[in-house]
Amino acid sequence: MLVIRILQSDQIGRLLARRAVRFSEAEAVVRPILAAVRKTGDKALMAYARKFDGLERKSVRVPESELASACAKLEPDFRAAAETAAGNIRAFAEMQMPKERFTEAAPGLRLGQMLRPLDTIAAYIPAGRYPLPSTLLMTVIPAQVAGVRRIAVACPRPVREILGTARLLAVQDVFQMGGAQAIAAFAFGTRTVPKADRIVGPGNIYVAAAKKLLAGEVGIDFVAGPTEILIIAAEGEPKYLAADMLAQAEHDNDACAVLLTTSKRLATAVANEIERQLQTLPTAKVAKVAIRSNSAIVIVRSLDEAIEIANRFAPEHLSIPEE
Repeated sequence: MLVIRILQSDQIGRLLARRAVRFSEAEAVVRPILAAVRKTGDKALMAYARKFDGLERKSVRVPESELASACAKLEPDFRAAAETAAGNIRAFAEMQMPKERFTEAAPGLRLGQMLRPLDTIAAYIPAGRYPLPSTLLMTVIPAQVAGVRRIAVACPRPVREILGTARLLAVQDVFQMGGAQAIAAFAFGTRTVPKADRIVGPGNIYVAAAKKLLAGEVGIDFVAGPTEILIIAAEGEPKYLAADMLAQAEHDNDACAVLLTTSKRLATAVANEIERQLQTLPTAKVAKVAIRSNSAIVIVRSLDEAIEIANRFAPEHLSIPEE
């Protein structure tokens, strides 16, 4: 029996329904955490940080000395790569910056736009199986380019590369906290954690659920997580399509990978290739759960139908390989 389901397009509803149910379950878990942090601030935050994030220090704030020490111990190759990436990201963010402009539309009628940066943003940096300094770079640098005065970073289990990169970027407000409690702390503010105008960055399903529930009380980028990919392919190389699906499935038990194809032959070939690659994949334990529980290969009647399904699914990552 194949580890991934092959469905017909009229069966896609069950996959969408599972997503909705899983998210509702996460919201039920998250609501009391948000309420506790709203009510007691640091007291609840510290309790959750010790329980879920392994916090041992007396505060969720990471001391400046720890940031400096981590930066000094960065491997030279890593530091060079981080600095190169930072330069590229900064250049792109500067290119994206909208400009103030005004025009005289009519005598006495002057129209235009003025740009003002937010006062405080918070960047959530996941800390699952692998550190993600890339997320730190891609969330902090655009805010710096925009002129945001205060940038705070949360990471539940920050490793040297995260702390050192934060120091390279001159970020001073770094907090060891994660999950829904971190989102709540930034949304409401506590004695230790600043209240943010906007929270950005991906996370697991509980982080995503917390951001969704608090959208409106605090600005968010969008509900990102758990990770998901949807691929539309009428033809292609099965081993590459399978690898793309597994690359997302290995992130999280709740991750989702979907292939939409008009080809029964390709559907079977990709399913067999997923089975084969799982035999040697170091992260197979996690990926297999995500593939079996949340993923599918769907045979569609046409590419137009695939596009309609993709619009309904609204995936985090959409891939349409070139033929």
